[in-house]
Amino acid sequence: MKRVLLAAVLLAAACSAPAAVSAPAPAPSPETAPPALGTNGAAVPALRWTPCHGSFQCSGAAVPVSYREPKGASITLSVIRLPASDPGRRIGSLFFNFGGPGADGVGELTRFAARYPAELRARFDLVSFDPRGIGGSSPVSCPGADHLPPAGSPLRQPEEFFAASAATGRACAASGALLSHLSTANVARDLELLRQAVGDPSLNFYGYSYGTYLGGTYANLFPDKVRAMTLDGTLDLVANATGKPGQEKQPVDVRADVAGAQQRELDQFFAACTAAGPRCAFSGGDPKQRFAGVFARASRTTGVGSLMHTVDSALYQSGRWKRLAQTLAAMPSDAAPAAPVLDPYVPTYSPGFLAVQCVDSDNPASVADYTALAARESARQPYFGLGSVFSMAQCVGWPAHDADRYTGPWNRPRKNPVLVLNNRFDPATPLHNAEATAAELGDGRVLVVEGYGHTSLDAPSACASAAVVKYLTELNAPAAGTTCAPDAVPFS
Repeated sequence: MKRVLLAAVLLAAACSAPAAVSAPAPAPSPETAPPALGTNGAAVPALRWTPCHGSFQCSGAAVPVSYREPKGASITLSVIRLPASDPGRRIGSLFFNFGGPGADGVGELTRFAARYPAELRARFDLVSFDPRGIGGSSPVSCPGADHLPPAGSPLRQPEEFFAASAATGRACAASGALLSHLSTANVARDLELLRQAVGDPSLNFYGYSYGTYLGGTYANLFPDKVRAMTLDGTLDLVANATGKPGQEKQPVDVRADVAGAQQRELDQFFAACTAAGPRCAFSGGDPKQRFAGVFARASRTTGVGSLMHTVDSALYQSGRWKRLAQTLAAMPSDAAPAAPVLDPYVPTYSPGFLAVQCVDSDNPASVADYTALAARESARQPYFGLGSVFSMAQCVGWPAHDADRYTGPWNRPRKNPVLVLNNRFDPATPLHNAEATAAELGDGRVLVVEGYGHTSLDAPSACASAAVVKYLTELNAPAAGTTCAPDAVPFS
């Protein structure tokens, strides 16, 4: 899963060889599972709000580095809120996480709070924070990580590729003990302290992309403290953490079948382009066949990585499809079959992303496992399979492990259902991931937007917006099977 930094928009209308990964044990039932570490008696932060960024208020919040030592070393989280515009009708606080991992919650809320429906801004204080290790909350220290050379090809020089990929982890080792306390579970524990600090009896939460994993984790660490929770662009909780038994040699994006989701959306691009006719520059003839020719030509040069990087980016926002069509129309093609791809597009991630993801998710450690999987996935998904196989290569050899991460069970009983919102065609968090998480939670209610792109950011829908507002304010979740149309379609 390539989890990019997301803006939360509701429109009103890390070189040493790691140990082998062992098979995850079956998740126990919530009745028999021992309780996970909570906040362990940590002191509730005292928030002292001061004006900032115009109408916003900012504060710092001291939390433990390790919840096993609640009175030990601490770090200070950067927190921000926009007070409810109608205090007399105020319900409480609505906490946000804007994705990543690695999103700057403070900055994102200042940029996008005004776009939330007036009813939400009237009824809730909008609250966000930079998660531990990110932005203004004791960011990880990784000297030189921003200037590392490319890792090269995982197929031409696999050993060299993985050694180079591990360079970010070697740099981040300078962060010291903090690096072993950055799991999403510890962010959820911080969120619980923040809930108490703002004086809310229970949590209202909206999470996008990676933020859905934070929500799912909180909902199982503190199930009795959840009032309302919306997950938008939803990760499969099991796939993101450990995978199911038998998936130990599959990296997280293969477990989630991100490549399949990308291919399904690319097929929708072809169909929409054909329907658009002259409004789509790539519509002459059969766009699917034309793309195969472009890909075949790129596979015979060093351009296939650049091509797929362009496609990958465009799939995140259907507003980019028009430009993608123009780019593809200008590219040379080849009638011969594609050559084996030896230089695939492999995404690289920021230290902040890796510091969380590499301790949250199990990934295979053996280069041989990746090599064997590459052959299978390349045959199954010729365009996107290799990217999913090697996308988490920077986690191999990561120099930290968080013993307090959470790996389930995911179905602890809660008072109210969780609203799970997903686009029909999302290239990063597929609809089948959202459906899996709804089942894993046991109380998830799925609302599908019949649109494209990653999260509701790219599929504004007055219908979905109204449903979310009604759920958050009235605790009235939409019926199972509810779908909403987007407000616009590509090429229109």
